[in-house]
Amino acid sequence: MKKLVSLLFCLSLSLFAVARATEPGQIPAVVAKTAQKKPTGQKADAKALLDDANKALAAMIKAARADTGLDPKTSKNKPFWKSTQLIGKNLKLAKTGLAAKSNDFFKGIAGARQAEEQTKVDWELTDSKNSQVIENGKKLGHAIALLRTDFSKEAARKKKGGELTAKEKAEFEKIKAQQKELLAKIAKLEAGAKKDKALEKGLLEMKKQAEHIVKEPVTLDAYIATLYLLNDQIGLIRGYEYYVDKPWRADYLVLVDWTNTYETSYYEWETSVSYDWALVDTSADIYDSAEVDVSEPISDEEISSEESYVENESFDMSETQEEEVAAEEDTDEEVASADGDSMEEASDDEGEDMSGDDEGDDNGGDDGDRGDDGGNDDGGDDGGGDGD
Repeated sequence: MKKLVSLLFCLSLSLFAVARATEPGQIPAVVAKTAQKKPTGQKADAKALLDDANKALAAMIKAARADTGLDPKTSKNKPFWKSTQLIGKNLKLAKTGLAAKSNDFFKGIAGARQAEEQTKVDWELTDSKNSQVIENGKKLGHAIALLRTDFSKEAARKKKGGELTAKEKAEFEKIKAQQKELLAKIAKLEAGAKKDKALEKGLLEMKKQAEHIVKEPVTLDAYIATLYLLNDQIGLIRGYEYYVDKPWRADYLVLVDWTNTYETSYYEWETSVSYDWALVDTSADIYDSAEVDVSEPISDEEISSEESYVENESFDMSETQEEEVAAEEDTDEEVASADGDSMEEASDDEGEDMSGDDEGDDNGGDDGDRGDDGGNDDGGDDGGGDGD
């Protein structure tokens, strides 16, 4: 009898543990993300989303310039301003590319997505809690994500469907091999990063992404999702460069050099793939978790003025300033743990559910959807891009 009571007691504890593990506040990000995808009824084509992105960027810059705590002359703020400048540069490239219907559109959007990921990392260095910058930064991220996942050559390729071509399979295997090399480089850096909690966190995110890519099945969905995720990985690597102390900066720059090599390879692929430009005029759904409208009024003149400021200002850092930022970050507990003042979305979770989209729900441009391919369902099936 005692044994039976003991067994029942243990069973009750187990059930209690399971119940706690699935409390609403602890639902996996993947599940929460799917539940959040509710159409707002709003739709936007590529030009409208690009306008939304530029408006959100201008609103973010305006709010940041009005905050003395975000003075661009202060060393710890410079990385944020540098990556913000990079977003502006790439959005401008995308705008001219869209008007000319050239590959600059795709190059600009992919570059903006990388820079936006980098900005979120660099934002943590500022220690700012400016809610306007954060709100507009998130809307900027949503607009760029929708452009990336609904109007890219990857989105057109997914819409075309079918099996991976021999060329695509070879490219996917090459990416997986590169990720294995990246894991080896990360392992070398992890020992030193144990003294730096913020950088340790960044390396862990990169590692999770790489491990996930390596074990992905060789399917079209997984291939497209991987191409999206690599954008974010590049942004992470470049953003965390400012966290690295001088003694092992050279080791970390190996990662940065790796991103340059991959980026070159990616643009060669993108240039070789055809695209049906009619797709940019179709409309993508905007979900309630991917709000892009800026709440405050901002005129065309203000947008132009803020774009001009961030484009022409110099945010370059001296070696001394870089060392100062890295050293200060080592002792900054807020940087080591993201909180409510982060530009990261609550649903951001690297390396999860990359290719596990719900069937029939292709428009997934949620900023938390890293690798969540949101292929546009509108338009024709001849979107090109089979890699042949």
